[in-house]
Parts: sequence; C-alpha cells; structure tokens
Amino acid sequence: MFPLIRSTSWRYLFLLLCWGWIFCAQAQKKDKDKQKPEPPAQTYRAEIESDSYDEEHSVHALPDTSLLVVSFKRNSWFSKDDFVLTKYNRELKQVWQTKYEHKTNHVLLQVAADRKLVFLLFSTPNNKKLMLHKVNAATGVSTFSEHTLPASYITIREMATLDGHVFLNGLDRDNLNMLHLDPNVDEIKLLPAVFGMEDDLGEFRVDTLTHAVEFVVAESNGRRSRVQAKRMNTKGEVIGTYFLQPELDERNDNTLQAGRLTPGDTLTKVLLGTYGFRTSVFAKGLYSSDLAGNVNYYDFTKLDHFFEYMGPRAQRRMKAKFARQEAKGKPPVLRYRMYLHPIMPHPQGYALVGEIYYPQYRNNSLNQYTNITGRYPDIRQARSNFDGYRFTHAIVCVFDREGKLLWDNSYKLQNETYPQLAPTVEAGVTPEGNIALTYPEEEYIWYKTVKPNTYVSDDEKVEVRLQEESEKRITSSNEGIVHWYGGNFVAFGFQRIKPEHGSARTVFYLQNMVF
Repeated sequence: MFPLIRSTSWRYLFLLLCWGWIFCAQAQKKDKDKQKPEPPAQTYRAEIESDSYDEEHSVHALPDTSLLVVSFKRNSWFSKDDFVLTKYNRELKQVWQTKYEHKTNHVLLQVAADRKLVFLLFSTPNNKKLMLHKVNAATGVSTFSEHTLPASYITIREMATLDGHVFLNGLDRDNLNMLHLDPNVDEIKLLPAVFGMEDDLGEFRVDTLTHAVEFVVAESNGRRSRVQAKRMNTKGEVIGTYFLQPELDERNDNTLQAGRLTPGDTLTKVLLGTYGFRTSVFAKGLYSSDLAGNVNYYDFTKLDHFFEYMGPRAQRRMKAKFARQEAKGKPPVLRYRMYLHPIMPHPQGYALVGEIYYPQYRNNSLNQYTNITGRYPDIRQARSNFDGYRFTHAIVCVFDREGKLLWDNSYKLQNETYPQLAPTVEAGVTPEGNIALTYPEEEYIWYKTVKPNTYVSDDEKVEVRLQEESEKRITSSNEGIVHWYGGNFVAFGFQRIKPEHGSARTVFYLQNMVF
C-alpha cells in the first residue's frame, strides 16, 4: 500500500512540474512573440531661441492641422510684457507671428479654437472678471474683451468654442457650472440645465457636425443610477435631453457611470462609458448604448488584453479566481478607476482609450515622544497624505458604429504618480486604423502602436533627434508631446545643444513624429 501511495504522489508531482513548465514556456513564447513596433519617423523640426529660466511656451494643435505656440516671459506676472502667438503649418514653418500686451496679474487659463478663430482666456486680479482674446486664425489679428462671471468663486476647468461662441466648464464649491460666453456680451451666462458634482461630469464637448454643445452627467440616488446626455445650440438653449439606465433586472447590480459621446446626429450617436457593480466609484467594465437606451456591457474580465499589465503568474491567478467565482454564480468584483479619453473616429467606427489609475497615499509617521507630551508617548494617529494618482496601464477598445466591441488591446505604463488627475498618454489613430500611444520621459518618447489581435512590446522608447547628427544634447527639460492630426504628434521642450563647431545654443524645439 505504501509503495502505491508513494508512486501516486510522485505521479502527481511530475504532472504539476510538467504543467508548470508548459505555462512558463507559453509565457516566455508570448513575450518573444511580442512585436517591436516601428519607431516614429521624425520629420520636420522647428527651433525657437529660448531659455526655460526666462520664457515659457504652450503648444496647441488647431483644427485646421496647424500648430499654435503661445509664449510668455516668466516675470510678466509682475510687470508689463508682450506675449507672442506663433502659428506653424504642417511642415513646422512659421505662418505668422503677432505680439500683444500681457497685462500685470493676468494668467492664461484656457485655449480653444475652431477653423476660423482662436480664443485665449485670461484670469484677472478681479475674481469675477475674465479677459478673452479672439484671434483670427488666418492672420493672427486679435481683439480682446472683458467679461463678468455670475459668481466670484468659479474655477474654470475646460473651454470649448462653437460658431464664435465660447462655452466653459467650471466649478463653484465642487458644484458643476456650465457657462456660455458671448464675446459681444459683457455678462457670462450660467446654463441652469446641467447639475451635479465634479466627479459626475463625463463629457463636455462641441459637435461641429451638428453645431451642438454636449454634456454627459451621471446621476444616482445611492442605489440606482442613470446617465443624462444633454445637447444645446450656440445660444445655450436645450435642443435634446436623453436618459439612459439599465434594464429592470440589471438596475440593482449595474451602476452606469459617466461616459463619452460619439460625433454625429442623434440617430447615430453612441455613448461609451464605464459601469460598476453597485458602485459609482469603481469600474468593472465598459458599456455602449444608443440614445434610445439599448445598453451593451463588456466586462473587463472578458476583454482579451486588459490584464496584460500583470505578470504571467498574476494573470493566471486572476483568471483562476474569476473562474471559481463564476462557477459559484458570484459576479467578479473589480476595483478599478478609469480615466476616459475623448472618443476618436476610426475607420471601423470609434476608438476609446481609457487609463487605469488609483489614488496614492503615503503615511507620515509621528515621533512617539514629542515636545508636547514630554516623556509620555504621543497617542495621535499617523496621518496618510494624498500623494497623487498612480497610473498602471491604458486600454484601447475599438467599436463599430452601432457600439459593438470589435477588438481591444492594452499598454503597460511606468507606474508613475502624478499630482493631477489628467491624461498621461497622448493617443491618435493612424491612417491604417492602428492606435498610436505616446508619453514623454526626459529626452525620450515612449510609444506603442496598438493593433488588433497582436501582441506588441510595451518597452519601446525613442530619443528626440537633434537638427544635425553631429550635434550633442547637453540638457533637456520641460518635455511634452501632443497629438496633432492623424498619426502625427509633436514633441516639444527645451534643449541645450552643442554643435560640432561653434558655441552651444538653448532652444525650445518642436519635433514632428509620424506613426
């Protein structure tokens, strides 16, 4: 009997070792099979003689596929100086350059543009006053006007423009304020049709196809949720209100969270967003819906690439856990937070990029013995300080025009922590229908070109090239990258460069990158 037991045990052990070897071989093969994406072509480059100690620049992609650079003197907050507007074409050649007085204590808040006009919004020393510069996109000629907010404590978060009108997304003590600014009217109008808190707003955009301003707000009574989509004309008048909520048998479990709207008329619009399991904080998947309320759900556990940011062993454990829960009839409970990018048109329909993040805290340990308590231990608790938002990975989902999920993929990020909740990657759709994802790190640009049903390396980065191969980079600072148009991006920042012959120069550069 004992030899039989020993023989059986060895047989099981041998099988376990074989299975382990097979899983490891598959994981190694999967890593080897990952394609290395082609690096972006670095074509056009422009340089502005500038020093980061004296000047600052912001780069904005315009709807006509040109580029606008706004330049300030760093000491202009305390004195009168000019700010400079420079427009570049697709080849990064200067189209025009204009200068305007930068008044004392005026700070640039937002920039927005349509094909004819560019708007620059400045704060003023008076909390209720804003200054608006209206710039002709063809000539650079600007006019300015002052406008009065309906309250003194409104913080402007976003700005959009449509047919010469400006719309603002603001916060008044954490309450949403949607505002309409007519450049010809002094008073800024509060739009009372949109209510909610800061985290309730999912979409604030203009649809140039239908000439409408659109908002998407999540609503909940603590137990059940719904999503409200509202459309307005350029006068701020409501032209459509739509409510979406789960079917009766799903309302207690699926909590719809705020989403993003696709462009187009109301008959073809699709709303894409996240949903949670009885919570409006954490997401367990994505949903798609038309404005009639026909909702489809896509659980993260059913996506092909969502968990690829984990190692192979962690993925196996996670999938085994989901299988056990499913066998018991229990829904998997996921605790992910996702930041959704605006929806991008795609040859197959629409592309949605979401970044997964979580709040990061650090503990401040207190010395047990302080001057206050003398030789007795301090009984105060250690405090946790908010440190920022840590981003783990990004996912890409492509839907057809009816909102059906076609394919997905993911991009493992560097687990960096950022002080503000904002996108960390720039995304664009290439002419071939691939999704290019990029972000800067010092003199490098990290990138990944995402394709359907393809494993692509997450570890690729490229150094921003210099004007001449013989030149050497001494320092680099204030780097960034923005999506321009199609598969084109623009990297920018300050560089100190030493040529092969002659003295070094310090420049603010613009470098086109094509995927």
